[in-house]
Amino acid sequence: MKKYLLLSMVFLLLFSCNDPYENDNFVVYNLYPAATYLETRQDEFSSWIEILQYADMYNAINQASKTFTLFVPDNDAVAAFLEKRGLSAVTDMTKSYAKALVKYHVIEGEVSQKEFLLGGKLTQATISGDYLSVSFDDSDTSEGGINSVYVNDEALVNEFANEVTNGYVYTLDDVLTPLVETVYDRLVENADYSIIKQAVEATGWDETLSTVYDTVQNEYGGSTVVKKNYTFFPVSDATFGNDGISTMADLAGMVGASSDYENPENALYQYVAYHIVSSTKYIEDLYTFSDGDSTAIWSTLADKQVLSTHDFDGMYYVNYDDATSTGIGLVDGKTDNQAKNGVLHEVDNYMPVFSPSPMTIIWDPCDYDDVASFVNAYGADNGLGDIFQTAQGSEYWISFTEEAVTSYTWKEYSTAASYPHLGYLVTKTSDGGATNSYGALNHDMLIVNLGYLGNVSMQTPVVLKGRYKVELFYASAGSLAPFVSGGSLCKVSMDETDNEVYVYDGANASVGIYDMVLFDEVDFDVTDSHQFKIVLLDSRATSHDKYRLQLDYIKFTPINE
Repeated sequence: MKKYLLLSMVFLLLFSCNDPYENDNFVVYNLYPAATYLETRQDEFSSWIEILQYADMYNAINQASKTFTLFVPDNDAVAAFLEKRGLSAVTDMTKSYAKALVKYHVIEGEVSQKEFLLGGKLTQATISGDYLSVSFDDSDTSEGGINSVYVNDEALVNEFANEVTNGYVYTLDDVLTPLVETVYDRLVENADYSIIKQAVEATGWDETLSTVYDTVQNEYGGSTVVKKNYTFFPVSDATFGNDGISTMADLAGMVGASSDYENPENALYQYVAYHIVSSTKYIEDLYTFSDGDSTAIWSTLADKQVLSTHDFDGMYYVNYDDATSTGIGLVDGKTDNQAKNGVLHEVDNYMPVFSPSPMTIIWDPCDYDDVASFVNAYGADNGLGDIFQTAQGSEYWISFTEEAVTSYTWKEYSTAASYPHLGYLVTKTSDGGATNSYGALNHDMLIVNLGYLGNVSMQTPVVLKGRYKVELFYASAGSLAPFVSGGSLCKVSMDETDNEVYVYDGANASVGIYDMVLFDEVDFDVTDSHQFKIVLLDSRATSHDKYRLQLDYIKFTPINE
């Protein structure tokens, strides 16, 4: 429906008899809801309108009660899309595929041009539950600037943030490929990955990489559906060929594997597992470090094995070897390849299992699959989409339940505070997610409000064998002012090593992230994960209505002798 701002051209009586426009009304502001706006440009978008109608989504995106951001391919793009798939008409698609296609091109909520041009992964998911990414073509053949902005490295943006009454419309020169394929499907569809695909199948990892949702039974007799997410580092056949590997049998021989490939102790099984990280990590995640650091460690699905990522003056590496001053690169144009259950980054080396020297490890105590699934389910129920590790326009405090979140073991006692006993804080942003109000890593924190003697324990990621200083980074705020003088007594344990510390001692009563040393020195005799535990020993944890711990991350810094 049109919105009109009506202006009556009324002049002084002195001039009224000479006014040729007397009693005429003029439209000076004219906006439409999204689908109606496309109707005004039939010559450019009639094919997409047909898809909207065929998918029964036309009226959905015309709603006045909600806002949307649409990414709309033009007629030429739709024609090329149909031809590529051997379809002669829109109606040759199944309705379910057409609906999935539309949902992949629509975000519920507004993405302004300013936010869009920040680049990287957009902070709001599409209606299909997937995230789009924005990139900039800076090649010599590119026009550069605003004329070279792509969505998913796939579609050039022709027009930015056309305003409609219920959101924005961006126009594209190509149709985005909806995420219906799993990580395993991505391997199958790419002929360049035949050897690594065969290795995945031979070792049984294809079932894991095909899983999008997993039902987990808990000790209380119930079950929880957990969304699975993976990061996979595929190797192309050509890259294998550089090391004399032309078949899967060659690869098995290179890594020293016996023939029982599905045995978890088999070298080929471990090799494939080493290429899998059990969470979705885009390039921006892999190469975002805490202040002063240029290296990060990531636990893989191989038993007690990690891989590392490094940024040396803008040069990105995986598993950089100080002894040889070499590292594994990521193949240009073959990273951030999205799938329904994760993302793929192609590497330029066959990437055998590698044991790096002890290095700084940053551990987010919220980074567990069941936490991500639980938080995103809360986001879906409240019309927010996926909000795990994604700052929002408002803060959200989400209470965990023992049935759904099993990565923590906790004991709670009475508390006067209204915060979650154990839960998740989604931080607030005012700049589209580039920063958050606390300056927290990953835009999240673990909330601990378990009362006096309450405690929680959890497993760390794999930590490389060595000696470390262990620091806690946590958040303070004005409401915690009673605790910043003298602190709040807690006991922290790392396996059998424990220490009593005063959290908040020396912090300020203002919003921000502060750090403290938990252990000046702790020795790990083997490369492994460890049990971390916090016990609240401050009586105010029961009596004070503002008490809580807000844990951002824990940092392991190697002590080099």
